Amino acid sequence: MEEQRGTGNTYEFNTKDFIGSFIGVIKTVLVKPSDFYQNMPTTGGYPSPVTFLAVCLGVSGIFAVIITGGEVLMFFKVVIAGVIFSFIGAAILHLIAQQFFEGKGGYEGVYRVVAYAGAVNLLAWIPVVGFIAGLYGLYLQIVGLEKVHKITPGQAVVTVLIVFAVYLIMALVVGGVFFGIHF
Repeated sequence: MEEQRGTGNTYEFNTKDFIGSFIGVIKTVLVKPSDFYQNMPTTGGYPSPVTFLAVCLGVSGIFAVIITGGEVLMFFKVVIAGVIFSFIGAAILHLIAQQFFEGKGGYEGVYRVVAYAGAVNLLAWIPVVGFIAGLYGLYLQIVGLEKVHKITPGQAVVTVLIVFAVYLIMALVVGGVFFGIHF
């Protein structure tokens, strides 16, 4: 049975204390990721982590639209695509950790790792800083995966880098199709 750890709004986003919980989770996951993922509940449903991620993506999307002068529709695309890909990415991370490294965690715990690592999206709209934040997001997933699946840091690194490579290849293929580039 999974133990529900953490208190208040430090290790789990709570919509009933939206602002306080949101800020508490952001601070803890970004500043003390090992502590955050060690104490984060690995079960409890998807609404809290999905909402947290959607808000982070939404804030980033709003700033991206303002900065680039892009279409408001882009905001919705960013949020919807981000949430969809978070489920896909978590599934791939989970499968690799379990199949190759005998990971012990469940899919929901891995999803929570991915969703809460999404706090870095709050900085994604800032040139250069967004790139660095994205790299830090990979680090957060490594730390979280290590804790949730009880695998070594090296195994967590390999798992996250495989998923990153899969996403990169998918982006190149989709970009190539979209822009008519042939390999």
